[in-house]
Amino acid sequence: MSLLMLLGSASPTRADAAQAADPVQACHAWIEGRAWNDQEDDPQTLVLSPAAACFDGVVANGSLEALHAWIDAVPETAQPLLVVRSRGGDSETALALAEKLQARDASVHVVGVCASACANYFYAGVHDRHVQPAALLLFHGGFSAGNRARALAMLEAYLDGPQGATVPDPEANRRAIGQSLDASQARQDALYHRIGVDPRIVHGFDALAVDSLDDAHCGGPSPAPRHFLYFDDAQMAHLGIAPVSGHAEQDPQRVNAAIAALGAGFIACRAPGGTPFTGAGVREAGSGR
Repeated sequence: MSLLMLLGSASPTRADAAQAADPVQACHAWIEGRAWNDQEDDPQTLVLSPAAACFDGVVANGSLEALHAWIDAVPETAQPLLVVRSRGGDSETALALAEKLQARDASVHVVGVCASACANYFYAGVHDRHVQPAALLLFHGGFSAGNRARALAMLEAYLDGPQGATVPDPEANRRAIGQSLDASQARQDALYHRIGVDPRIVHGFDALAVDSLDDAHCGGPSPAPRHFLYFDDAQMAHLGIAPVSGHAEQDPQRVNAAIAALGAGFIACRAPGGTPFTGAGVREAGSGR
């Protein structure tokens, strides 16, 4: 499920030269100075120097234009450095930037929260990844067979409704959506394979019954929807997404206390088992989520 909300484009700002002496700390201070709701209301890029930038916001159509312009202009002799806080958003939009970050061997630093498309692509899509203390890395799947089936089911529901009569060629729509999702999945999986990341960080969700996880994995009983999973150190190492530096928060109670403090209406659970997507909570083939 996506956290994407319709947003306007993010306009870049530029920091004074003095701020860029320690770009990670400068970005951290700038991000912490913004309200959490600015993620949705005012996604922003701060360019600190020709090789360093910060992003705070939801990933949406137009919100990454300043980052694309920045990374396209980074000198070939420099390593791009991006500091990011994002609750996620549109996967295809995030994937397009992640491909550029990976191609330039960018250094990505997570502040506060990196969820959904941010975790899948900005964080997991590069070798040189870092996590600021107590940050949250929250995953919930990307382009996969399961999400492809759900997207096509949504199309069928639309076609079966009264508005379906306005679609001149339903089969062409089915074909176009299926081909688009297949192409995005191929790009996503290639992004992971190039740097040794296990694509199960996305595809594993198709085989997981999140609602069946023991409450202890989720910080205790809660009626809130379980939108996200996160991994422990051993799982991240096994999946190829361990940070070069830093340590994401992994205690279920502290993770969900941090989520609650943001006013979010969901919780996150620690992935089950000693290896990714094995053990308790694995769904029977063909059963519902």
